[in-house]
Amino acid sequence: MYSIRQRFLAEVLGTAALVLVGPGSVIATLTLAGKAVPAVTEADLLGISFAFGFIITALVYAIGKVSGCHINPAVTFALAVTRRFPWREVPVYWIAQYVGAAIGAFGIWGVFGANAVTFGMGQTHFAADASTSYYLQAALAEAAGTGLLLFAILGIVDGRSPQQLAGLVIGGAVVGIILIFGPVTGASLNPARAFGPELVQAIAGGSTFWAQYIPVYLIPGLVGAALASFAYDYLANPRHVEQPIEEAVSHEEAPAHVAAAH
Repeated sequence: MYSIRQRFLAEVLGTAALVLVGPGSVIATLTLAGKAVPAVTEADLLGISFAFGFIITALVYAIGKVSGCHINPAVTFALAVTRRFPWREVPVYWIAQYVGAAIGAFGIWGVFGANAVTFGMGQTHFAADASTSYYLQAALAEAAGTGLLLFAILGIVDGRSPQQLAGLVIGGAVVGIILIFGPVTGASLNPARAFGPELVQAIAGGSTFWAQYIPVYLIPGLVGAALASFAYDYLANPRHVEQPIEEAVSHEEAPAHVAAAH
């Protein structure tokens, strides 16, 4: 069993890596595009979605055994409301995820310099003057996208599923979800991922979209994740265990004398 300090650090580092590579791929794409129109094509969106998918796949296998690789406040919230994760540890994980997201966004700024600020630090947002109806569309997109992500996570970490594939399935689900919802909201699917670039963009003096954060990227993500988790429980009736992701990506170590024999 890993200590709370180890799990806190794993969530910080994991979320930082997610933000550095995921939103960082947006800045890389825009830097390469230069003055091309459109700046981001469907092919570019595919590349960005794979950047998110690949880093999440790697992180599931790297830190899943330590902290569960939540790296997303919506994942932590959904696991807590369905009794898969202790409520007393939710604040610890949320703080770690938001701190990690800020560190990752500072990493984007450090790597890309002025281009990071010019191209928005990889923020997820839409037009500042969007209508009320578009806000509703965007909120629905984030709720549905985050819900689909949780549905995929719970399905693959269920004890009856082929658990060695957890990282690939979760990463693949992220790719597909971003391809659908990316053009609407940027497909945050993660309140911390949306917050980190927004915070660092504000510190750097760039344009921000704070008015969109709570009604589109925070509340819908939490609600969508929780509803999808309850729906999965109703459909599949899985066994409830704490830290299901750890169990899905971990295995018992062989005794030393057995390992030596091989």
